[in-house]
Amino acid sequence: MEYKRNFSLYDAYEFLSQNGLIQESAEIKNSTDKFKSYTSTLRRAKIIVLVRDKKLLDVFCTSVWPSGLTDKGKSRIRFFENLVDRFNGDQEGTISEDEEEGEIVTEENEFAYENDLRNYLVRNLSVIEKGLKIYESQEGITGAEYIIPGTTRRIDILATDNQNNFVVIELKVSRGYEKVVGQTLYYQSMIKSYFNQQKVRAIIIAREITPELKAATQFLPDFELFEYQLSLTLNRIK
Repeated sequence: MEYKRNFSLYDAYEFLSQNGLIQESAEIKNSTDKFKSYTSTLRRAKIIVLVRDKKLLDVFCTSVWPSGLTDKGKSRIRFFENLVDRFNGDQEGTISEDEEEGEIVTEENEFAYENDLRNYLVRNLSVIEKGLKIYESQEGITGAEYIIPGTTRRIDILATDNQNNFVVIELKVSRGYEKVVGQTLYYQSMIKSYFNQQKVRAIIIAREITPELKAATQFLPDFELFEYQLSLTLNRIK
């Protein structure tokens, strides 16, 4: 199947109407909202978040956007979800509206790389710390992209250490800025509340930890920072 990066807005609005979301469809369609240089992309992002919250995401992808069921599509969905979060929180501040398409593609690619990094670490948690294990509930829910109960927020990795403490692991494929602290503290607090734990550790892993992030976390207990490096080894076979 050929991967399609975007879905038809016309087909999406029709899907929403057929599933009892006529008012929501009209609000998105007629919205003048804009974030950075995103307009139609923001509309698509709002649609994805809406059908996800209504538990219609798989049906939507099957009937409107089959590419959303692929690995690339799942990365694109994460991009859409994050875009809505950033729009609602205006996390990026003031940025030129003349953002180049290349920058947009680069940002989306980072989510694909983040998925690769997460998948690798889930299988190799010992590279972070000996004894770390991926969390798994009695119902079989795992800590990879763990959805916090009662919310739609995802923790990149929820693990446990060799003392059975929960460990929230947040990944950033580029630079780790201080604003990620608030996000990670929220995850840490929610896990404490939901599982009734006194201690929940937090780890931020980024390609580069900024001085601001170091300063923001220096007095926070149970908070650790890691930088990662990628390497490539070639083995000649012929």
